[in-house]
Amino acid sequence: MRLFQAGALGVTGLIAWVIYKSPVQDLTLLSAGALMILLATFPALRWARRGDDHFPIFEVFLLTFVPFYGISMLAGHPEMLGFGEESTGAGALAVLIFQGGMLAAFYGISPPAVRTPLMIMPLLPETFLRYAQTGLWLNTAFIYINGFTDWIPNDLRLPLRATFFGLGTIALYVEMRRWGAGRLGAGEKFAVSLALSAQCILLVRELYLIVSLSLLLVAALAYVSSSRRIPWLPFVFLLPALGLLHSGKAAMRTVYWEGGQALPSLEDLPGFFYQWAEAGLDSRDSSELPGSTSLTGRLFERASLFHMLCFVIDRTPEKEPFLAGESYIYIPSQLIPSFLWPGKPSSLKSNVLLAIHYKLVPDDGSARVSIAFGMVSESFANFGYWGCAIMGAILGLFYSMVTAAATGAPQFSAVGLLSILLGAWSFQSEQIFATWFISLLQATAVVIAIPLALRIIFPATFRRPAPPEEP
Repeated sequence: MRLFQAGALGVTGLIAWVIYKSPVQDLTLLSAGALMILLATFPALRWARRGDDHFPIFEVFLLTFVPFYGISMLAGHPEMLGFGEESTGAGALAVLIFQGGMLAAFYGISPPAVRTPLMIMPLLPETFLRYAQTGLWLNTAFIYINGFTDWIPNDLRLPLRATFFGLGTIALYVEMRRWGAGRLGAGEKFAVSLALSAQCILLVRELYLIVSLSLLLVAALAYVSSSRRIPWLPFVFLLPALGLLHSGKAAMRTVYWEGGQALPSLEDLPGFFYQWAEAGLDSRDSSELPGSTSLTGRLFERASLFHMLCFVIDRTPEKEPFLAGESYIYIPSQLIPSFLWPGKPSSLKSNVLLAIHYKLVPDDGSARVSIAFGMVSESFANFGYWGCAIMGAILGLFYSMVTAAATGAPQFSAVGLLSILLGAWSFQSEQIFATWFISLLQATAVVIAIPLALRIIFPATFRRPAPPEEP
C-alpha cells in the first residue's frame, strides 16, 4: 500500500509540475499529455495497489511512455515545437491509440496459462542462487575484455555478448531480489554494488547510455518487486548524474566519434568522465526544460521519442508514402542462423530502411546506422493510426500471454526466465519492433534454449526440485 500511495502522489505531482512548466498553451494538448502519463502509470499503480504476484513486465513497458512521450510533449521538446499544434496533436493521438491497444489487449483478453512441461521445468539447478554473484563478475570480465582488448574475434563478439549479458541479467535479477528480501549480508551487498558499478562505467565509456540504464532499471525493478519499497537514496544521486551524462553526450560523441579520438584506456577513465562532466555542465542551450536548469530536467527532456513521432507524422503520407509493413518483413530472415545464411540481412536492416525512407541518411548510408524511432513511430510509418492500434494490441497480447504463463511458475523455468528477459527488454523503448524482437530472440536462445537442452541431456543435475521464488 505504501508503494501505491507513493506512486500515486508522485504521478500527481509530476503531472502538475510538468503542466505548470510547460510552454504548451493549448488545453487539448495539455489534456492529451496528462492522459498519456495517466495511461502509462495506471498498470504500475494497479499492480502496487493490488499486490499482484506477477513480475510487472507489462507495467514497466508502459512506464517508459512517461519520459519518452508524455513528459517530452508537455515539456516542449525543442524539436517538437517546430512542428506546430496539428502534428503535435496527431502525435499525441497516435500515442494514445497505441497505449489504448496495449491496455485493451492486456486487460480485455485473458489467454489461458499455457504451461507445457518444457515451459515450467526448472532450467537452472538449485545451487544457482549460491553462485549467482559469479554471473555478475563473469559479465563484468567479458565487458572489460570486449572493450579493452582484441582477444575476441569479431565474428564471436555478438554471440558472446548475448551469452554474458543474458547470464549477467539473470544473476543481477536474482541478487537484487535477494537484497530486497533482506537475504544479502553487508559483504554481498558491497560486491553486487561494485560489480554493477563497474559494468555501468565500462559500458558508458563507449558513449552508449541505454545498456547501462537497462541494467540499473532491472536492478531497481527486481529490488522493488521483492521489497515493495522504492530505493529513494540511489535515485537522488543517480538522476542528476544521468542528467549530466545525457547533457554532455552529444559533445562527447562529436569528439570521439566524429573527431576520431580513441576511447580512453582504463587508467584514463577518471579524466574521461571529468571531461564528460564539463561538457554536460557547459550545455546550456536547448538541453534544459523551460524555466529549469536542473540536470534531472535535462535527462527527462532528452529522453524523447515524441519529436521523432511528430517528424514521421508530418511527412506521412503527404511527403513520404506509408511503408505498408516493409519494416517488418526482415524479421523472419533473422530466425535463420548466420552459419546457414552467411549473407542474411543485418539485424539493423529495418532501422536503416526507415532512416533512408525519411531521408535522414543517404541511400547508400551505413548499414550500421541506428536512429531512435521507437515502436509508435514505426507502426505509424507503416499503417498510420491503424498500425498504432494493431501493434499496441499485439504487444499487449504478447505481454498478457507471458504474464499468465509465468505467474506461479518456477522463476527459473523457461517462462520465468523469459519474464526476466522481458523485464530488461521493456526498457528498450528507443528500438523499433524488428530490432527489439530480434535482440530478444537472440538473448532467449542463450538464456533459455541452451539451459533447456542441457536440462534434457543431463537430467540428473536437476533431480531435486528448484527452490521456490523468493518473495
